[in-house]
Amino acid sequence: MKKIRKATKEDMDSIYMMGFDVWGGNMSSEKYIAICQESSKYQKGTWYTLEDLNTKELLSSLIVYELSPSEDIIVKGIGSISTHLQSRKKGHASLLIKEVINELEQKESCNHFFLYSDIGADFYSKLGFIEIPYEKQKYKDSVCVYYSQSYDVDSISFEIPNYF
Repeated sequence: MKKIRKATKEDMDSIYMMGFDVWGGNMSSEKYIAICQESSKYQKGTWYTLEDLNTKELLSSLIVYELSPSEDIIVKGIGSISTHLQSRKKGHASLLIKEVINELEQKESCNHFFLYSDIGADFYSKLGFIEIPYEKQKYKDSVCVYYSQSYDVDSISFEIPNYF
């Protein structure tokens, strides 16, 4: 059985290590964790994790940022999606993304979600994300995708957020 929950302070080093093989470069794991712990970017958002209740292992994680461009529009950014190497390709990240979006839609009436992907849009399109049109993309190495059950990407009347 798996459970999605907000991450605790005690979870963070394990969460940071989920992305070490991709984002750690040539640094030691200790240095990588120290950089993550000091990151103002990582302290700005709310971290969520998918936990295996039987083993207590954290399987996947992501961070959610507040991006609301005005008082009457609720916009969130989803980032730093990662899964432990041995747990990849088992649907953990997909489940986490879907459930976090569902929770934010229900509890906060949020209906605009952006995500910058370094792996392309295909993975996220299977979850209902739509690639922002090329002329509105802000970066060449990361593709911005959008998710909403209520709004079409062409109806967005606010600026696409910068990388978060």
